[in-house]
Amino acid sequence: MSDVLGGGCMCGKVHFEVREAATDLYHCHCSMCRKVHGTVFATYAVAPKTGVVITRGAENLSRFDSSPGVSRFFCRTCGCQIMIDVAVQPDDRWFMPGILDGAVHPGAAATERHIFVGSKLPWLHLDSQLPQSEDM
Repeated sequence: MSDVLGGGCMCGKVHFEVREAATDLYHCHCSMCRKVHGTVFATYAVAPKTGVVITRGAENLSRFDSSPGVSRFFCRTCGCQIMIDVAVQPDDRWFMPGILDGAVHPGAAATERHIFVGSKLPWLHLDSQLPQSEDM
């Protein structure tokens, strides 16, 4: 990835940069992700932890441990989720590609798939061209 990608929360108090290309793009259907985002699934890009850097507003980040081994970081002013650390992937950081500035793709080589499809809403039809798994 030659260009640094930037993004931030809705109120602008927290900003981050992605300095290394995403390796994975997950569409998560677990009930926790659906609840925290208020959507039918949540999309995350996964990059090396060292490549996702808070550049402004680190003091405005709050942390919520939604389950053992899953820490969610969000802006304490507007509530926007910024990133997630997952214990089973200690060298990676999951970030929200939907809050990147502009219509940029977080990593052209990223492997895209649906995860935790056993928890998906029964009325949601998934694109059968993407891989699907019951867990990560």
